[in-house]
Formats: sequence, C-alpha cells, structure tokens
Amino acid sequence: MAGHGNSNLNPRIRLSFADPRFVIMVIGLIGLAVLPIIAAEADDVFMISFMAKMMIFAIAAASLDLILGYGGMISFGHAAYIGLGSYAVAVSARYFSDLCVDVEEGQACAYGFLASGYFQFAVAVVGSALVALVIGAISLRTTGLYFIMITLAFTQMLFFLGISLEPFGGDDGMTLDEFSDFAVFAIGDDVFYDGDGATLYYLCFGALLLSLLLLRRLVNSRFGMVIRGGYSNPVRMAALGYPVYRYRLTAFVIAGTICGVAGALFANHQEFLTPEYMMWIRSGEIMIMVIMGGMGTIFGPVFGALAFLSIEEFLQELVGQEYWMIVFGPMLVLLVLFAKRGLFGLIPDNWAAMPRFAVGFVLVAAAAAVFLFLITLATPFTIVAAFILLALAFKLGVDYAGWPNPLKRLAALAGGRRDG
Repeated sequence: MAGHGNSNLNPRIRLSFADPRFVIMVIGLIGLAVLPIIAAEADDVFMISFMAKMMIFAIAAASLDLILGYGGMISFGHAAYIGLGSYAVAVSARYFSDLCVDVEEGQACAYGFLASGYFQFAVAVVGSALVALVIGAISLRTTGLYFIMITLAFTQMLFFLGISLEPFGGDDGMTLDEFSDFAVFAIGDDVFYDGDGATLYYLCFGALLLSLLLLRRLVNSRFGMVIRGGYSNPVRMAALGYPVYRYRLTAFVIAGTICGVAGALFANHQEFLTPEYMMWIRSGEIMIMVIMGGMGTIFGPVFGALAFLSIEEFLQELVGQEYWMIVFGPMLVLLVLFAKRGLFGLIPDNWAAMPRFAVGFVLVAAAAAVFLFLITLATPFTIVAAFILLALAFKLGVDYAGWPNPLKRLAALAGGRRDG
C-alpha cells in the first residue's frame, strides 16, 4: 500500500552535547551504570531487580520499534519471542544441567556445552529467529488488519501450545532450575552482597547497549532507508528495484531475534515462567511502551518501558492490581493526544527551548500528583474533578511548552477521515 507516510518519526538525535536529548541519554546511562553501587549501599535489592526488568522490556520494545516505528508493521505477536527465549533457557537448564553430574572432578565433560549459558542463549536466539522467519514469511504477504490478525493468531497458537505441554508445566508454568552459567561467570553470582542480582543487572545493561547500538546502526544504514521507504511507498521502492518483501522479512526476523535475547534474560530474572508471557496482552503492553516512548526513535522505547513499568508499579500499590488500568487508560489517551511522538518527542532538540519545556513538565507532573491523590479518595466528585484538573493542566502545559494541541490533532484526524 502506498502513501502511508511516516510523519510520526522524531528528528534524528545528534550525538552532540548541543542536543538535550543526547545529554539526557548520557546521564541516564551513567545513572544505570552506577545504580547497583548506590542500591548496594542502601541495601535496596528491589531497585536493582526492577531496573533489570525495565532494561529487559526496553530491549523488547526497542526491537519492536524497528518494525513498528520504521516499518509500519503492527505486530501483536512480539511477546511470543519473550516466551520462546524464556522457555529455551528453562528447558535447557532442566534437561541438560544433569549431564555432567557423574563426571569426576578434573575430567572434561563431553556434554558440558549443552549445560552452559552459551548454549541456552544460542537456542533462544536461533529458536526465536526461526519462529520469526515462519511468522514473517506468512504475515508479511498481507497488510493492514490481516497482518495484525495473523501475528495475533500465531501468538495465541504458541500460547495454547505452551498450555498443552505438560512436561514443561503446562498452564502452571515451570521454574528455572539454575541460572545460566557462562563458565567465566554465572548470572546468579553476587557482586556486592548476597542475592544482590547485580550480575544479571549488568548483563541486561550490556545487552541493552548492544541492542540500541545495533538497531541505530541498522536504521541509519541503507537497510534502514529501504525499510522506511517500504513503509512510505512500497510500490515506488519495488519499482526502483528493491525487494521490499525480503527487506521487511529480514527486519522482522532481526526484531524477533533481539526480543528472544530479552526473553532469555527474563527467564533468569523471574526464575519462573508461564505461557502467559506469550499472550497477545503482553504484546500490547510492549506496543504501549513503544508508543509512550516514541515510535521511530529506537531510544524512545527505553523511556516508554521505564514510564510504563513505573506507573504500573505505583498504581498497583495505590489503587490495587485489579483497578490500576482504569486509571492508566485515561492517562494513556491524554498522552497519545498531546504527545503524538511520545515522551521522547516532547524533549526539544535545542537548549533554547528547554526552559519552557521544563516549566510545562513541572506543571503536568504536579497536576498528575494531585490527580492521583484525588483518585485515591474514590468519590464521584473527586474522580470527576481529578480528570478535569488533569485535562486543564495538560492544556496549560501544551500552550506554554509548545507541545502539540490535542484539539487540533483531533480536528486533523476527523478531517482526514472525511477526506478519505
């Protein structure tokens, strides 16, 4: 289909301190690097575990951004690769870890590699790539709603397959018998104190950095230009001689492979897994992270993963696990209306605009705090007042900080629909 366009893409980030977004990224990476040290001093194991989980989902969201933000492929099957990567690690650990138990000390084990973390992660990568190849080869021959439904169907097929496999726990799931061991180190090794989880944390940190660098290199290469061109006008790209289908399929497989690595890390993080990790709802959550952070940015999904998981954790404590989505839903609607390019797109690309951005951000943050307080009072009046206050605060923030006006955005959407 021609003429989709990809106007949602954010301006390319400049690797220069003249770009505030680059400075924020550098500060964030430094913060992630030293966080376990600070958390160790405060004896805060939860923060290390939470940020490791955030980085795992940031990897998954960034991989989805490659095909969603740059390729326009709305896949509701991305969580399948997290499940596949998780099961690859857990199954390998259960069935291969005992192969070398009877080997005498000092003797080499012929099957030692099968019980190593290298083999487990290799199975996760290769398995995810093969499944992504099959799903992509079929689904990419369609477009629009049909593509969405096929990816959704494959995800549900894998979900119900996981439920039916009783040797792997079925619906009850299965535990990870032991952490992945890479000979030089094991993911369960302690760094600062017993049970700190810092080894897994730094492994997630390294995987996130490598994923972002790889994806940025891809989207800025000729390969990325063809993917973007195939999104904007596939007919013209095909007329120029580019095999659009093969390029899109390659991007689909790369995204699934990277997400499989996130799944392997997730298994070591959770130490327990169930087929629920492959449900389409999980795919929707990863997609929300991409939209919140900013599609077509690569770095934006990192912001989106942090924001989504932080809001989820906070709201579950505030209003309960059953009702947090009721509060989060309207907040997401406001974000989509006010921030077409996500949280990352709200940050200006020059320092001159930063003061106005900071004032607008503080205003909206203060209104969000009051909004949450009024919600906790749980009376009809306070709930209505909370949403009115939040909408007014967003309006003031839009007018002052120069963010996109949601009313104009809605008018443009309605006008475009009438024109179509």
